[in-house]
Amino acid sequence: MPTYSGFSDPGNTLQTALDTSSYIGGALTSTQNIFQDTIGGSDTVDLYKFLIGGSSASTVTLNLDGLTSNADLLLQNSTGQTLLTSFKSGTSPELITTTLNPGTYYARVYVSSSSVPTTNYNLSLSANTIPADLAGNTPAAALDLGSFNTLSSPYSTTDFVGNVGAAQDTNDYYKFNLTETANLYLTLDGLGNNADVELLDSSGTTVITSSKQSGTTPEAITRNLSSGIYYIRVFPGVGSATNYNLNLVFDPPDYAGNSQALARNINTLTSTPSNFTDFVNSRDSNDYYRFDLSSSALINLNLTPATANADVQLLNSSGTVISSSSRTGTATDSINRSLNAGTYYIRVLPSSGASTSYNLSVSATTIPPDKAPNTRTTAKNIGTLNGSQSFNDFVGDIDTNDYYVFNLSKYSLFNVTLSGMSADADMQLLNSSGGVISYPWQDGPVDENLTINLDAGTYYIRVFQFSGNTFYNLSLSATPQPQILQISPGSGSSNPDNLTALGSTLYFTANDGTNGNQLWKSDGTGAGTQRLTTVNPSSFNPDNLTAFGSSKLFFTANDGTNGSELWVYNGTSATMVSNINPGAGSSNPSNLTIVGSKLFFTANDGTNGSELWVYDDTTATVSFVKDIYSGATGSNPTRLTAFNGKLYFTATDTTNGTELWSSDGTAGGTTLVKDIQLGGLSSSPANLTVVGSTLYFTADDGTNGVELWKSDGTTAGTVSLTNLNSALGSTYLTAVGSTLFFVTDSDGDFQQELWKSNGTAGGTVRVKNDLTQAPNIGFGPVNLTAVGTTLYFTTPDSATGLELWKSDGTDGGTVLVSDIWTGADPNNSYPDSLVNFNGTLYFAASDSNNRRELWSSNGTALGTSRVSTINATGNANPAQLTVVGNKLFFTATDGTNGTELWVF
Repeated sequence: MPTYSGFSDPGNTLQTALDTSSYIGGALTSTQNIFQDTIGGSDTVDLYKFLIGGSSASTVTLNLDGLTSNADLLLQNSTGQTLLTSFKSGTSPELITTTLNPGTYYARVYVSSSSVPTTNYNLSLSANTIPADLAGNTPAAALDLGSFNTLSSPYSTTDFVGNVGAAQDTNDYYKFNLTETANLYLTLDGLGNNADVELLDSSGTTVITSSKQSGTTPEAITRNLSSGIYYIRVFPGVGSATNYNLNLVFDPPDYAGNSQALARNINTLTSTPSNFTDFVNSRDSNDYYRFDLSSSALINLNLTPATANADVQLLNSSGTVISSSSRTGTATDSINRSLNAGTYYIRVLPSSGASTSYNLSVSATTIPPDKAPNTRTTAKNIGTLNGSQSFNDFVGDIDTNDYYVFNLSKYSLFNVTLSGMSADADMQLLNSSGGVISYPWQDGPVDENLTINLDAGTYYIRVFQFSGNTFYNLSLSATPQPQILQISPGSGSSNPDNLTALGSTLYFTANDGTNGNQLWKSDGTGAGTQRLTTVNPSSFNPDNLTAFGSSKLFFTANDGTNGSELWVYNGTSATMVSNINPGAGSSNPSNLTIVGSKLFFTANDGTNGSELWVYDDTTATVSFVKDIYSGATGSNPTRLTAFNGKLYFTATDTTNGTELWSSDGTAGGTTLVKDIQLGGLSSSPANLTVVGSTLYFTADDGTNGVELWKSDGTTAGTVSLTNLNSALGSTYLTAVGSTLFFVTDSDGDFQQELWKSNGTAGGTVRVKNDLTQAPNIGFGPVNLTAVGTTLYFTTPDSATGLELWKSDGTDGGTVLVSDIWTGADPNNSYPDSLVNFNGTLYFAASDSNNRRELWSSNGTALGTSRVSTINATGNANPAQLTVVGNKLFFTATDGTNGTELWVF
């Protein structure tokens, strides 16, 4: 392949073109001659002049490659007329193949403009004289090759086919007579361009088989043929012209070579078995097959002899036997082996020179990269397991162990299943230190399953080869289970109460049966559930637990000396904050409410009656805010609510009755918001509920009855929102995003209805229009609870009884979630204790088994299910559902241990 470079830059005209004959020594030949130069920038055209010699046409190939930017190729005749072009984009090689009569021609290498970056290039030129056409162009005119049998010598001929350029010959037909059954090995090679081949039956028109490789790839047909007349058709590809060599060999059906070097290549193996039929005897004592693996694979090999014994071996690339099978007689020999990437051989050999045909079946199933490493320290990390996860992997000769590690954040029912095996593999459940917890051993390729309750912690699964090689499916699931945190031993009840979240810790009150009702905390574990106080066991009775900031818990309690006063737990100890009613008298603090850095509450100092007090965390002092009702009577502040950085509440003074007040914690900043029912009569504000920048409440102005009101905190901004003439007023005010939901009786028929409001009179409407259907009948919705943008509630329905409903604020979107206890009243599941637990609704409900357990719902009937089976014989009665981080605490009884604290 001569290469020329360093010559003067080829000219850009026919007259200045580089004359290749002066380098080649004349006309083009079959040898590729390569001319190297650059094109681009100011040099946009290079012309090469070449000669086609001889007395007949030649197949000519022009190839332009080695590009770093785009360049194109064009073939011109002696006058500069364009014959063919190739203008592929980018750096793709350009190729022109055609047939040309003897004469002078030009190859034009060019770029589209001077802005194209300069690129090197290789221009390859070659020409092959077209031989005389020996083969006819139709079956009737086919060249008759004569008769052949398995002893005939190979036959070869050279000819030409083409459909472009000066010489065209679109079909070459050959005819031959096969006198006995034989294997035909036909090859079509020596191609300068694409040509294909077909084997036809005795009619010369019906294709038996063909070979149509692209480009210059040789064509090959291997076919077992019975005796008879056959035709061969050779024809060019689209826009192609090429000389070719046609080679025919007729052999007995021996497909496999007799040595490693001559092994039959059976690539590429797949998981679908490839089948090969051949023959061995004393004269053909070895059949070799070669296959290559680009990655690890499971090889399954079966050899079935037809009439006598034959054996099989699996060899590595150096010919060393890896595995073998030598069953007697015609029994099938099998090899199942996992192999790494590489070259391998199969050897089939007759036993004691016996003659037999055989069938060889081979499959290679790719073994994916190992997902689970082979040691516990490198185990595949599944992470925190909650729900189900599945994995597919392999264990066998090249990968004997697979380890998986997972964490459980909660006490859970754990299940693991090992399945889909074709050989014996086993699994073990290990603890965090590698100790075996369980080994559900089964003999053979049998599914293995384990179900067990596990505490929160780290665990490992080991899958390992027992015998053979196998893929497997590993399915793991963890379903969190409620776990009892027993405080009072035995069947007695500790009666946990006042469940309150502070950071990631639950605080509550309980009685362990020894120390009376005390303050406790829990992190959700047995060891982390601890009593914090041992004060006045007979009547300490902590109550009104209120989380303040991230580290303080305020509550009320009686130490037996100072009466019921305000206390604080600071993470280390519990102390009384202030003895508001000196001596043994009780100030009975209540209504503890946080507003910024202040804790408001009501208390009675024994002099002023029940009035408003405040604890300021910045000064750690307790102060009397204001004697709203002068004297010992007390204004009895209630419904304390944080709103817009201040405290809003109801209170009674000597002039205005019970009305809406606000306070910033000072006497001067504690004022009446508005005297809604003028004079000494009371509007009795209730149901104070904050939605965004609006405070909603119910009040009676003395004219319209109890209606819905709203306030921005000012007198002018405190206005009535409805005039529904409700007989029962409005209740269950609940914020869902920027919307207020509430329940009222708008028509005085004593049937409560679901309403909503956006803060305007026009936007205060009934949610569902039909007054004869739920949720607008009976006592209406109760237990209103927001989860995201959805309102959940419990309401009676004539068809389903008292069940779980939801609403998105539209008529069509206000629907039954699930008829948990199927059927009408008295089949009522009565969902209560509704709570938003990390975006999912949890609640207590009863089902048809008449057991009250913990349930959850995603808002669909299918997604509503029982979470617990705490009490197998009665009602668990879950209550006080309280979310603390990723844990849900509640009280329940399992029928054995009384009412205790549980965690989910």
